Amino acid sequence: MDIAVAPPSDNRLGVIAGDLSLKGWSWQPGMLPDALVSALRAEILERDIEQDLDPAGIGREDMFQLARDVRRTRISWMDGLSPAQKAFLAWAEPIRESLNRALMLGLFDFEACFAVYPVEGFYDRHVDSFAGARNRVISLVVYLNEAWSDDLGGALVIWPEGADEADAPVARLLPEGAGAVFMLSETVPHAVEVTQARRYGIAGWWRVNQSGIDRVDPLT
Repeated sequence: MDIAVAPPSDNRLGVIAGDLSLKGWSWQPGMLPDALVSALRAEILERDIEQDLDPAGIGREDMFQLARDVRRTRISWMDGLSPAQKAFLAWAEPIRESLNRALMLGLFDFEACFAVYPVEGFYDRHVDSFAGARNRVISLVVYLNEAWSDDLGGALVIWPEGADEADAPVARLLPEGAGAVFMLSETVPHAVEVTQARRYGIAGWWRVNQSGIDRVDPLT
């Protein structure tokens, strides 16, 4: 059964583009429609119960490796086939179109995965794409938790664009249900604090077309 959800408002889309242009990241609490959050949460809980999730690593393709001292979470890549995933991808498409109009980014492809952080799960400070790689340009994090309090940890910590290790973070965001975070993938360092409860969400990335003489993008 199809899940009908309203697209993000023009005002909200304008704020996101403005934040990304000004500081490289944007926090949008309560952004996802309730029906969409409920459907996505039901799917991620089912995958968690059935252990339909794989250990997440770091790096891509030939550089991929599992590193439990850096990242402790489990993921399941979206294929867009379930009603919840179809609705989520449809909800995300106007965001791509808006960012392309406002910031002229040339975003053409979106990939996303469910992400479950177990108790004592975490992800050390990192950026989502190597500078100049352009495989990921804008990162999206969506939270599917029913309720969250500060004592549960698991906050997303964000540093300024291009910050050094010694620089202080500029934000610490609790993973509140229906909230969404947008970040420049190459330049905004971030980390997930150790969590004291199972933490549910979605991580996604918009990419640009990297097709060339020896490569057709997206890879199949």
